[in-house]
Amino acid sequence: MSQREKGRQYDGRSRPTNDKYKKEFDRIFGKKEKTLHEMAMEGYEEEQRMYEDEEYLESLKDKL
Repeated sequence: MSQREKGRQYDGRSRPTNDKYKKEFDRIFGKKEKTLHEMAMEGYEEEQRMYEDEEYLESLKDKL
């Protein structure tokens, strides 16, 4: 009998669940509907990008 290290060991079958894995899984196998949380997060991220763009433009105006 071989000794195993303490802690969780990778068994070769489990996959790490992270955002990249989830997005690729959805891209490959398709996803029928977005959840309310996903739609809200997309809206939030878009709003953040717009806010950052506005701040950047303001900083450029100040430099001119």
